[in-house]
Amino acid sequence: MLDALSMLGMGFAQLMDPMIWFMCLLGCLMGTLVGVLPGFGTAAAIAVLLPIVYGKDPLTSLVMLAGILAGAMFGGTITSVALNVPGEGASVVTTFDGYQMTKQGRGGAAMGIAAIGSFIGGTIGLILLTIAGTPLASAALAFGPPEYFALYMFTFIAILTLGGGNSFLKSAVSLFLGLLISTIGIDAMTGTPRLTFGTLSLQAGIDFIPAVVGLFGLSEIILTLTEKDTVVLKKGDAKFTLKEIFPTMKEFIQCLPTIIRASFLGFFCGVLPGVGATISTFVSYSVERRFAKDRDTFGKGNIKGVAAPETANNACASGHYVPLLALGIPRSATSAVILSAFVLLGIQPGPRLFAEHPDIVWGLIASMYIGNVILLIMNTLFIPFFIWLLRLCQNTMPFVVATLCLIGTYSVNYSIIDIFVMLAFSGIGVLFKKLDVPVAPLVIAVILGNELEFSFRQTLQYEQGSFYLSFMRPLTVVLYIASFVMLIMQVRRSYLNYKGKEVMNLTSDGLN
Repeated sequence: MLDALSMLGMGFAQLMDPMIWFMCLLGCLMGTLVGVLPGFGTAAAIAVLLPIVYGKDPLTSLVMLAGILAGAMFGGTITSVALNVPGEGASVVTTFDGYQMTKQGRGGAAMGIAAIGSFIGGTIGLILLTIAGTPLASAALAFGPPEYFALYMFTFIAILTLGGGNSFLKSAVSLFLGLLISTIGIDAMTGTPRLTFGTLSLQAGIDFIPAVVGLFGLSEIILTLTEKDTVVLKKGDAKFTLKEIFPTMKEFIQCLPTIIRASFLGFFCGVLPGVGATISTFVSYSVERRFAKDRDTFGKGNIKGVAAPETANNACASGHYVPLLALGIPRSATSAVILSAFVLLGIQPGPRLFAEHPDIVWGLIASMYIGNVILLIMNTLFIPFFIWLLRLCQNTMPFVVATLCLIGTYSVNYSIIDIFVMLAFSGIGVLFKKLDVPVAPLVIAVILGNELEFSFRQTLQYEQGSFYLSFMRPLTVVLYIASFVMLIMQVRRSYLNYKGKEVMNLTSDGLN
């Protein structure tokens, strides 16, 4: 614990540069705008900005991206409460009671408790991240090639759970397509071209920047422009009067146990594979409603129904960083894009990150504490401005973002090929989202596929061709067992869901 505090102090010392403070503020502002604008998710926003951070200072760039992630969690509250329009998926639950409070003339209290809960949840999540990060990293220093391969296998099995029990096969298809794409280029160990079809431009492989920008950025814009049910805000819809910025002291005391419970629950959901901020909000809301004495008032303007999901989604955002930083395992589409940013900046998250780049990782964690304070102030003073901007930019924003996607992708390598690659991946992204196929497994496989192959071949060399010797290493065995158990549970869950649908279809046919 003392070591973690001393390293956190070193992290705060890294923040003496005014530019880092500015980038933290800029990231929080952009993230809040992303949360406010419906249909433009956090993963898409960070993906669009990836080319901008190329070649920049790693800490400064990562601080800005972390601010975007935290700000998006805050920003989605504004439209959820004021307009009943969730800017982020994690803000859907907030509309249940937040908008009802606005209709009752208590929108200010709803936004106030959301800002306070978000601040407390994010801070508790960061404290848990500070405590848990160092022990995990210390234990991971013992990793060798067999452990790395087992860890990557565990990562890919965990990725298959990202889509939930109903889309295991779809997640598997997305994952294997990503692994296939990752093999394009020159074999690093033999120098043999693979799947290049005689094209010199493909010998360097598929750059993950055009892939990520196409899958998350441009594809979202295409879907937004072609979506028939897009929400259109009129001038009258954006009128919003804050009678009270903050809730009463009595309401805060009543919500405090809810906020604390949601903080730990949200952080735990962030650490678990396949459980994102959206799920954490539903779980925390359900828990509070189940144990509340006034459960009948939930959905009718209960302030606890705002505090629980808003606290959980910010604590969940902190929880995502535990496996990402300490083990190099992304837990969601957003953390997968952040992983891309680390790789782009020449930093590989994982077991050795805390030892090789302590200044960057602890500076990043320290900046999150500051970002929470910035967001607390920002999201209580600038609510009317964000709503005005939402109405102003709803028609022009897609074209601005599409332009940034094209310019940003080209500016990395000044290659027209990258533009075509991005367009191809945007087509894949649109198709996948239309078919409800998870995109995150494909992205993570493109990023980590080469690492998986390289660690496997290193393991064979390390064990002199006898792969079974890896099972003599305790940590490797634990990871393989965990992967196997996770795979069996997921297959069983998918099978039960399939049988359940089959029974429902038979029942429906019988009634007809």
